[in-house]
Amino acid sequence: MSEQELSQSNPNQIAMVLTTTDSQSVAEAIASELVSTKLAACVQIDGPIKSVYVWEDKLNSSEELRLSIKTTQAKVVAIIELIKKLHNYDLPQVISIPISGGNNDYFEWVANHIQ
Repeated sequence: MSEQELSQSNPNQIAMVLTTTDSQSVAEAIASELVSTKLAACVQIDGPIKSVYVWEDKLNSSEELRLSIKTTQAKVVAIIELIKKLHNYDLPQVISIPISGGNNDYFEWVANHIQ
């Protein structure tokens, strides 16, 4: 989905944005910035996880940390830009997933913590 399509989707829908990094300090910096600027209500950092991928025509495998970012659809474009700015990778993975169901009380809490 393009940035234009993201901005035209339901802005109040809860979304989860996923990214990975190989640096604990980068993960914590991204998480802190997202929550303190109220772009995200919560960021969970988990791992290590193992990633297998091709980069520069070479098969790679590395340990990474995964960030699960809870937000609203309205903030996804700003989150992508912030991650690209703070990230240590040339091409960071950033995936947005709209949430279609779950604990409505939690969704309300997320929405109330986003500005």
